[in-house]
Amino acid sequence: MVAALIGAVSKEPIGGIFTAFPAIMLASLTLIDKEEDREHATYDAVGAALGAVGFIACAFFISYTLERVPVAASLGIGLLIWLIVSMGLYALYALVASLRHIHEG
Repeated sequence: MVAALIGAVSKEPIGGIFTAFPAIMLASLTLIDKEEDREHATYDAVGAALGAVGFIACAFFISYTLERVPVAASLGIGLLIWLIVSMGLYALYALVASLRHIHEG
């Protein structure tokens, strides 16, 4: 629903990306669930959600710095922020999942 609202409000073609992503993600997760198993689909869904959080951090940084620093620096650091936030959150998720598994086992 949020993706559809962003697509409706946005005057730029970028709105289409937000509306296409959920459909593509659901189709991909369905295929992964059928071909692999639910656990693999779950890992991909978590990765997509955490990657989206990293993307939001990247977008905030770029929107704040784009007119203040050179474009290449803003984009490069923004992409680095996306990578660090996404991978950091996924590492934290994996740690919590492994600790939960140890305590349950």
